[in-house]
Amino acid sequence: MNRYVRLPMLLLWLTTLWIALWGDLSLGNVVGGFAVAVGVLMVARPTGVSGLERYHFRPVAAVQYGLYFLALLVVSNLMVAWEIVTPKTHLTRAIIRVPMHSRSAGVVTLIANSITLTPGTITVDVAERDDDGTVRRDLFIHILQLGDIPSVKRDMLKLERLAIKAFGESDDLAAVEATLAALGDEREMSG
Repeated sequence: MNRYVRLPMLLLWLTTLWIALWGDLSLGNVVGGFAVAVGVLMVARPTGVSGLERYHFRPVAAVQYGLYFLALLVVSNLMVAWEIVTPKTHLTRAIIRVPMHSRSAGVVTLIANSITLTPGTITVDVAERDDDGTVRRDLFIHILQLGDIPSVKRDMLKLERLAIKAFGESDDLAAVEATLAALGDEREMSG
């Protein structure tokens, strides 16, 4: 018998175990069980699971990412609410391209979904590009209230930096930090 367990089979088994323990086959319980299974595998990192070695999880950095995302969510909600209640609109809409530094499709998906969940922004497209043989992605983001493009890109790159710290590779982290430094964000490098 094969010593290595494939990741999808282990996720299915853990999710099924969760459903059996709760005795409830509802959609919420299945989704919750899957989320718990992913969390257990990311934290426990069992050996002998093929497919798991590419994923990284740093709990403290994941909490930092979550807190930063919640702060963005609150600020965005307040800005959109202000636009709704004020009689004159101050909207400057635009679609901007933000090159991502992460090679991980999962990290880029997390960032794109976080942007889309934030009121006033939506990821409209993700395009792949070839950086000297390395596949990277660009996000095309619709912004409802554009201030200046460099500050919006800086905010998106800060989100990417935190996502990479939580789930990505150190090479990708160095690349995004270099870009943030070039954009004049040295004071934020420690956060």
